[in-house]
Amino acid sequence: MQRAGREDVAGESAPCLPGSIEARGISKTFRRRRRGSAGLAPVTLDVGPGEVCAIVGPNGCGKTTALRILAGLATPSSGRALLCGHDVVADPGAAYRLVGLSLGSVRSFYWRLTAGQNLAFFGRLAGMRGRAIRDGISELAAALGLESVVNEPVRFLSRGALARLSVARALLPSRPVALLDEPLSAVDAQGRAAIVETLRSAAGGGAAILVTAQEREEVVWCDRIYAAPTG
Repeated sequence: MQRAGREDVAGESAPCLPGSIEARGISKTFRRRRRGSAGLAPVTLDVGPGEVCAIVGPNGCGKTTALRILAGLATPSSGRALLCGHDVVADPGAAYRLVGLSLGSVRSFYWRLTAGQNLAFFGRLAGMRGRAIRDGISELAAALGLESVVNEPVRFLSRGALARLSVARALLPSRPVALLDEPLSAVDAQGRAAIVETLRSAAGGGAAILVTAQEREEVVWCDRIYAAPTG
């Protein structure tokens, strides 16, 4: 699943960049009632082009927060996050240009639209146009076993189909970086195999991919596994 290029916000073709993710001691402290509460203890990791790596840890350890910081959706309390060499705090537009993101929230889809219409909508938001969207949706639907539901309203899809649709949305723009929060949760064995193969294929095109999981056994297929800090 390797596409030769992507389109920018203006719809013009832009070359694919080799992906890289660097986190240097990123942390996040949330303030509650004048007291500090650590939402993410410092994390340091590297994901190079063509690699799929994972952060593993229990619920509440800050895995999603780490992805949100890397995607430019949250500002770290300390540390530095870089995507393809761009500091996402100093250059917040870099995350928008470089990241395909899945935070696993089914509420982020438009439930009255079909799966295909949702993908087309988010593809256009990412700067894709016309044939690039159609071909991308067709390719991902085939790879992720979504062909039978691509014309079904999202509100009728199973949890497993929604999980695979979230992966498709993250990969559709062919960005050099993909961040996916627990992409294998709520997915059966066949769906997991399809997701793993699709992520591996995307990495084969030079993308840097970071996923999260609760159990190490879920991500033994990854190139490197980082344990989420718990204190």
